[in-house]
Amino acid sequence: MTNEQLAELMEKYRKGTCTPEEAAILNQWYASYQNKPDMLNTLSAAEREQIQLRMYKKISSRITITNESKTRKRIIPLWLKVGVAAALTGFVLLFVWNRQTANHNTTAIVSENWANISNNGKNIIKQDLPDGSSVWLKPGSRLSYPKAFAKASRNVKMQGEAFFEVAKNPQCPFIIESKHIITKVWGTSFSVLDNYNMQKATVTVLTGKVSVSKTGSEAHLAGAKLLASEVVLHPKQQVVYSEADNSFFANRNADMGTMNLWKHIDLSFKNEKLTGIALVLNQKFGVQIKIEGEKLKNSSMTADLTGLNLPEVLEVLKTSMNINYEIAEDDLIILKTTN
Repeated sequence: MTNEQLAELMEKYRKGTCTPEEAAILNQWYASYQNKPDMLNTLSAAEREQIQLRMYKKISSRITITNESKTRKRIIPLWLKVGVAAALTGFVLLFVWNRQTANHNTTAIVSENWANISNNGKNIIKQDLPDGSSVWLKPGSRLSYPKAFAKASRNVKMQGEAFFEVAKNPQCPFIIESKHIITKVWGTSFSVLDNYNMQKATVTVLTGKVSVSKTGSEAHLAGAKLLASEVVLHPKQQVVYSEADNSFFANRNADMGTMNLWKHIDLSFKNEKLTGIALVLNQKFGVQIKIEGEKLKNSSMTADLTGLNLPEVLEVLKTSMNINYEIAEDDLIILKTTN
């Protein structure tokens, strides 16, 4: 993202021309970055805005991405990261999210109490929730969540395939309702695959602990309570629900290969061609990346990508190298120049 793009976004916020969704996302990012929501709640709206603007200006002054047209090289400084406290990335992801919305790749509908997000494009998109949790939606997936979570539980609805990184709060369980199953979360990262046109649903746990039950069951109606009838999963475990025989199959030693793209790992590149970067990403994340066009293959980049998962790396590539990607059949990832 260029300085001009960041300045435009900050000016939009300062003038009060952000949509309710944009303002909510900015405030959620700011609260999670500070990690002190209780203190923020004690401030007036004007005080919060003043603090935010000071932070935005400080971040903008540190942007040093440079372009060299002859060699088509992009340099990303060390501090450009997408981690727990990566301030710039809040802007990068927000800019990409807004751009996708404009291109009709993402549909965001906000009612009085609920927000509904649909990923209509071919990228993976990230949505931050009011409690600091994050959801990564694969193409064709949908997510609905309340503007403010209840005190007893944090309830969301989804369909398709999504990866969740849930903020820990044992006193307020995170509950996901989908077509076939109910997933109750106690602070963890995991994926859910459940769609209306499928006869099976899958939950795979990367970290933490979840419990799974059938939609409409006694456990579902019990809400935040954990019943003995629920299937409890720990890291590297998976459960598959079959609609055909109305049964669960738990795999206590699941193949975690499909979860590799969600792992946060440390990478750095120095004047590396995109072909070399793709080879490293294929090896580290267990994916298959294809680059279209010789000119793009010969593009190079210097970057520190510490603590990122694959979708975050792809977003950095999109923003810094003026490229796009799409997920094709069999999860093939295609990189191409932005038209």
